[in-house]
Amino acid sequence: MAKKQTTLKGLGPRYGIKIRKQFTQVHHLMKQKRKCPECGGPVIREAVGIWACKKCGLKIAGTAYDVKL
Repeated sequence: MAKKQTTLKGLGPRYGIKIRKQFTQVHHLMKQKRKCPECGGPVIREAVGIWACKKCGLKIAGTAYDVKL
């Protein structure tokens, strides 16, 4: 029996396996914990490509789903 993945729970058997695997990779990437390069506080995504530190307020331009420092 295949191991169930909680990330794909809402999609069911729709959309095809390739799209569901891509969605899973992006979802896991976005949910990772990130640290601010200046203060070490948590970094959150404000918009596509804009990331901000919750502690010091530093804004970083990155990619859509990750911060590339």
